[in-house]
Amino acid sequence: MKKKILLSLISVCLLITLTGCKQIPKLENGQEIVASINGRDFTANELYDKLKSQGGTSIMITMIDDFIINTEIKDNDDANDYADALIAQYKASYKNAGEDFNAALISSGYENEQAFKEVLVTDYKRNEVTEKYLKEKVTEDDLKKYYDEHISDELSVKHILIAPEVSKDATKDEKTKAEKEALEKAKEIIKQLNEGADFDKLAKENSDDEATKNNGGVINNVVKEGYVTEFYNAAHALENGKYTSEPVKTEYGYHIIYKVSHTEKQKFEDIKNTLYSGVIDEKLKKDTNLEYKIWAEIREKYNITINDSTIKNIYNTTVNNINK
Repeated sequence: MKKKILLSLISVCLLITLTGCKQIPKLENGQEIVASINGRDFTANELYDKLKSQGGTSIMITMIDDFIINTEIKDNDDANDYADALIAQYKASYKNAGEDFNAALISSGYENEQAFKEVLVTDYKRNEVTEKYLKEKVTEDDLKKYYDEHISDELSVKHILIAPEVSKDATKDEKTKAEKEALEKAKEIIKQLNEGADFDKLAKENSDDEATKNNGGVINNVVKEGYVTEFYNAAHALENGKYTSEPVKTEYGYHIIYKVSHTEKQKFEDIKNTLYSGVIDEKLKKDTNLEYKIWAEIREKYNITINDSTIKNIYNTTVNNINK
């Protein structure tokens, strides 16, 4: 992209030369005159002074960060694969919606698809650099805490959900009645199971979980994270081949859970190196300024020096505010 822009600029310069256009005029002190109107000359220095206080700091820091990113990560293969896959998803979504992807790019300020891809590639590599430096701050205790809170045994279960039948504008009494009826129905199903009824058949006939009822209520890969606590704990407590003797209440209704299998979680030492991303994601969510803080540290490592006083003051003020 940069090569294309450079070639275009060379072509423009040649055209100007060939057509006899004048070079940019200058004042006696050597300052370039960018524009003039009714005898008033506007110099490049004036333009620079305005621009640097109106977004100039942000542009300067982006240029610095881009240099750091490309110094830290010279291989673009993973970033390109990521960008290509994401663009393909965007194209498919716009096509399915009957909309023009290229028009959407232009309306969002991108010259073309390649310009959009370059932004995606840079974002990917920036995240890689961020994670690299944050990883150095992750402690053994951080990893163990994440392991205890997020890594769990993996279960395979079947379930039958009986959801209370209530409308959005139901009264308190109507909700109470619906809850009671759902509970009684769930208890009746457990009674039928105790008498030898087939779990899969009862699930198909009674379950309100439309996603699982037709396959007998099967849910595989049930883990602690991502599942309702009451559901996971009740399933975890069961022996393989057993079902809950009482309905399990969750926000969705009443469940009868049958445990198919139980796989114990991997040992901490065996998966420790895979936990860093999860810990880092949690840290970034907990502190929304953490990424900005870590990048301020990275720039210091690269010995950032800002000579322009206006840009320097704006940058230092921003960093100080982030670190408060």
